[in-house]
Amino acid sequence: MSTPTNFNQPTTPNYGNEDNNQKRITTIMGVAIAALLGLCVFLLVSKINTSKQLDATTMELTQQKEAMTELETKYNDAVTQLEQQKGINAELDAKINEQLQQLESQKNEIAGLIRKNKDYRAAMNSFERQKNQYLAEIDDLKQQVGVLTESNTQLTNQNQELSTSLTQTQTQLQEESTAKAALISEKTQLETERAQLSKKVDVASAIRVKNVTVKAVDVRSNGKEKSKSRASKVDKLNICFTTEPNKVVAAGEETFQIRVVDPTGAPLAIESLGSGVAMDKEAESEVRFTTTATCNYDNGETNVCGAWQPGQNFAKGKYTVEIYNKGYLVGTGAFNLK
Repeated sequence: MSTPTNFNQPTTPNYGNEDNNQKRITTIMGVAIAALLGLCVFLLVSKINTSKQLDATTMELTQQKEAMTELETKYNDAVTQLEQQKGINAELDAKINEQLQQLESQKNEIAGLIRKNKDYRAAMNSFERQKNQYLAEIDDLKQQVGVLTESNTQLTNQNQELSTSLTQTQTQLQEESTAKAALISEKTQLETERAQLSKKVDVASAIRVKNVTVKAVDVRSNGKEKSKSRASKVDKLNICFTTEPNKVVAAGEETFQIRVVDPTGAPLAIESLGSGVAMDKEAESEVRFTTTATCNYDNGETNVCGAWQPGQNFAKGKYTVEIYNKGYLVGTGAFNLK
């Protein structure tokens, strides 16, 4: 049988639990209040720092704006002063345009320094000095132009006086020119005839040659020569020809230039072996010759020989030979090497 519950039994209060709850609540509220105070302090400090940074940025932008304004003012003033100097002459205008370009370049450099917060004062002062220097140079040029203008005026007056005098002189000379023209024409004709006659005499004095022959030889170690036709075996050319009679030429020693042209069209020539340059009077041009030959000419037929030994191999093919005397081509020949 169960024991009946006594609802009338008094209940004992739990005061210990209530005290613990009160303490926890107080601790939590204290921590919360401290956190709020810390947050407030942090926000206040952040606001102060942000305000300082904003003030610094604002001041920096203000200084940049003032510097840019100063730079623009100085630049516009310089441009105005330089532009006012134009219009005197093209040379001075070109000089001013060049100076304006240089000032614009300096302006852009200074603007770059301002934007980068770098020291621009020295560059600004240099800009001002450069402008003043340009203006001084322009003043000097204007003074020079003034001097030249005055000199030009004097020269113009002198020129007018000289022109008047020249006109009078020309009138006098015109009266004489008709007579002189006839004399000049006659003189020119005589000089032309004399030049033609001189050329004929010069051509006539050239000694013609015939029977131009070339003997290709191999020079042995004992000095003996043997005729060869193969290029690889030939080391010397003996060129001979016969002079024709010429009564116009005085008897005595005569020199002939021998020009040997290889299969490629190039003349054989080595300066150290006697080669050189002669004048072809007929063609009025220079020709390079290979060697020379001399003889004691007695106004008749004379056998003349020259030699060419270059110390190197010859090329295969057809060679041509030209003989010159007194600047004229007087004979030709040809030979082949296999």
